[in-house]
Amino acid sequence: MIRNWLFWAIPRQYIRRYLFTFWFVMFFLPGYILGLHFTKLGFIINWLWFDLVFYGWFRAKQMIGDDE
Repeated sequence: MIRNWLFWAIPRQYIRRYLFTFWFVMFFLPGYILGLHFTKLGFIINWLWFDLVFYGWFRAKQMIGDDE
């Protein structure tokens, strides 16, 4: 799974969802709700984590045949 994740591209129909969720998870939730700020390394690690979780969500959706 990790090897496939390294080379995946966000499907065109999910770009808007990816960007909105990315903004929410990386800026709104920590900054406005929790009052936290990421360091540069923390931002990169959380971005990689977010991308891996989004990829896992997409693959699960694809496997159950609920892909739009």
